Formats: sequence, structure tokens, C-alpha cells
Amino acid sequence: MSRQNSVMIMLGLWLMLAVVPASAAPQRLVADLSQNNVEITSSYHGTELLLFGAFEGSDGDDVVLLVSGPQIRLAQRRSDKVAGIWVNVETNIWENAPSFYYVFSTRPLAEIATPDTLRAARIGARSLPLEFTRQGGAHNGHEQSAKATTANAATIASADMIGGLIRNMQDMGLWAEKTAAVTLQRNMLFRATLDLPKNVPPGNYEVRVVHFRDGDVLSEEMTGMKIKKAGLSALIYNFAHDYSAFYGLFAIVFAVCSGWLAAVAFRRK
Repeated sequence: MSRQNSVMIMLGLWLMLAVVPASAAPQRLVADLSQNNVEITSSYHGTELLLFGAFEGSDGDDVVLLVSGPQIRLAQRRSDKVAGIWVNVETNIWENAPSFYYVFSTRPLAEIATPDTLRAARIGARSLPLEFTRQGGAHNGHEQSAKATTANAATIASADMIGGLIRNMQDMGLWAEKTAAVTLQRNMLFRATLDLPKNVPPGNYEVRVVHFRDGDVLSEEMTGMKIKKAGLSALIYNFAHDYSAFYGLFAIVFAVCSGWLAAVAFRRK
């Protein structure tokens, strides 16, 4: 998106905010994206979106933007030596985990609000309301389940496993917390740049905007976007998910035929 288009859109948002009656809401907040639909084609290598909006702010206010992808099930395993052999001693299953989770803020979250406030507002990777199950380990293969955030799950899972979950998703570029990434202009406009990686999962995405003042949530706004595969990549993706058994069989046959053709070619040489 060009700089001129960005300025025009943000100016339009400010005008919309200005004409809303004061009785419409205690604190007015509007937000949108430069693009609400993203297509993943065979030539897709990531893209850049603009998150922007207008709010009724004062000096010292903060804005936090959260982008969440479809929920998935994550398995996390810890290995250790048993009788000199590395074996899986513990498996953590995290349910309802966002496949994509980016947090943008005007400054570090710890400087914006207390941990309790952030947890209540579900802001930050350690405040996600995940469902947790542990298998194996000290429970000899039995399962232990609990509904917990990544913060209080420490009573069930080891702290290094919780940190490992966050690090693994960050290393894949699917989770991130970006401080000083939201730009405020005259306490009326805000903007942030969202760089979608090439491995971004398809699905419906939720975008939350939270306005803080003196450590408290003042107002919130929700919008969304859809990321979908298109073209040949969409056909392969849909076939693999809708007909997984046939896709697996096709992959095996293709591998065998490729190996046979390669062997024939080498024999002829």
C-alpha cells in the first residue's frame, strides 16, 4: 500500500470518529486493515499489511494490537536419557492454541499493565487460555488434564516446557511480541505493519485492538481477515485434507515410481 493511500484511509477513519455522537460510546475506537483477504498462491513468499485506526486518546495512553489465527492442537515432547538411551519421557498436548499469534504494542506489555490485567484481557503468549494435557513422565503414561493459561499451567507442566512452547512457535515465525511497533499520531490515529510470513496458516483471523489508559482497559475493537490458498496450491492443500488416505497412497506410489524411473535411467547410463 502506498503512503498516499495510507494517509487517505487514516484521515477517513479520523473523520468517521469525529462525527460519531458522543453518546454512542464512552470511548470511541475504530480499526481496520489495508487488506481483509489474502490469497496464498504458488508464488506467495509473504506479504505486508497495514493495521490502522483512530481512537479518542490522551497523553500516556497505549494501544495493543493482537492478530490470532485459527486454533490448533500442539504436541510438545521432552526427551531424556533412560539407561543410556534417549527416550520420550513427557508429552504436553496444548489444545486451542492459536496457529498464528502476533502482539503489537506501543511499549513493553509489562509497562502497560499488570500481569493480572494482561491475563484477564488475554494479552500476551503467557496469558492464552489453553487447554493442557500431560502424558507420561511421573504419571507413568496416565493423562492429566486441566484448563489453564500458559501462566498458571506451571503447576502442571515444567516451566521449561512452557517457555519451550513459546520459543518453538517464535522460531517458526508464527508467534511474536513486537514492542514499540504501534505508532500513535496526536493521540488520535494509530498504525502498525503486519508482515505475514511465507508459512502463515490459512483460515479466519481475529484482529483485536485494545486501548489502555493508566494500566486499565478503556475500550476494545474487533475486526478480522481471511487467508486462503488459491490456484494449484489450493487444489493440493484441499486434496490432502479432504482425501488424506488417497493423498497418502498417491504420495507412496509417486515415490516408488520416481525411484524406479531413476534406477532405470542410471542402468541405461
